[in-house]
Amino acid sequence: MQDRIEQQIVINAPLERVWDLVTVPGWWVPTTAEMEPDRTPGHVTVRESERWGRFPVEVVEMRPRSYAAFRWASSTPGADLGSGNTTLVEFFVADADADASEGVTVTVVESGFTALDVPEETRQSAFKDNTGGWAEMMDHLRKLAEEPASA
Repeated sequence: MQDRIEQQIVINAPLERVWDLVTVPGWWVPTTAEMEPDRTPGHVTVRESERWGRFPVEVVEMRPRSYAAFRWASSTPGADLGSGNTTLVEFFVADADADASEGVTVTVVESGFTALDVPEETRQSAFKDNTGGWAEMMDHLRKLAEEPASA
């Protein structure tokens, strides 16, 4: 079984805009109850989705405008964060390469699937679901970041 999902996109938006979006704890869990984000390492935010359930998300580390890391228990909706039920979600943010048009490169890496203390079928399902989910959410991130700023 694979332990790591990695996906990358280029977003044609200012670095600051992308950084503000990517560092909202749990932004990838759709919710109708948005609150002011707390980006303090160690802080836990609970994201709730009618469709997907309740997901606590812990801020692990922030390196301004370059790296953000979070822990969440995607394979156990509704569970509090604990030993053996979380994966690490990392976002690497950088100016796009000179070869690319102006913009920002965002890489998401989610790892820790093989260490999950859940049945093998649940582990594999989480890996498969999150692989597809990240493709969808990275596209959503691009759309949000590239929207014209509201007046």
